[in-house]
Amino acid sequence: MKKKLIILISIFLPILIFDQYLKYLVNKRISLFSKITVIKHYFNIVHVDNTGVAFGLMNNYSSLFIIIFTALIIVLITYILFKLKISSSLFIISSSLIISGAFSNLLNRIFQGYVVDFLDFHIYGYHWPSFNLADSSVVTGTILFFISIIKYI
Repeated sequence: MKKKLIILISIFLPILIFDQYLKYLVNKRISLFSKITVIKHYFNIVHVDNTGVAFGLMNNYSSLFIIIFTALIIVLITYILFKLKISSSLFIISSSLIISGAFSNLLNRIFQGYVVDFLDFHIYGYHWPSFNLADSSVVTGTILFFISIIKYI
């Protein structure tokens, strides 16, 4: 239990602080829908306000639904983390990544009504939807979570 809490906090705080800081900088320094080319034909820093979830999914859903859905996921993953007797570091880290990213985006949805996405990758005509650090944390955590569960079973 103590190991899980220490890992959760050591992942949660840096992701929350860094993600919120980057979103703040983008909000203050880059106009909405503007971009800064970092690597031509590959990577931009953009400013997109996303009312959906990761990668713009669920844009047609109400903010309240997304807030409740996200909060339930955070509660469920936290419950699973502390109730299951899995002490694998991969399981704890993956759960912590999901909780951290989801919570950071949840704060933005509650207080702003949207999440700032700013990472924009593309290769010539192929374009990946913009996202942020919290989205990366959730996606990476989810992949690792399923790997850790498969290893446990």
